[in-house]
Amino acid sequence: MPDDLRRAHERNDEVLERIYIGRRFRNDTERLEKLFDLYTKMTADTAKAIPKKTRGKMA
Repeated sequence: MPDDLRRAHERNDEVLERIYIGRRFRNDTERLEKLFDLYTKMTADTAKAIPKKTRGKMA
């Protein structure tokens, strides 16, 4: 990967990490734990919002 592109990715990572937790993640494990936690919360809220389908009356 070219150096300028790698630096841009690193800067992007830093900005996003500071938005999520206010600092850089210590390691990939901490990053994944946070992302899975956010995903779990997001999908739980979505599942609650979807109304259950009901069967219609048969004619």
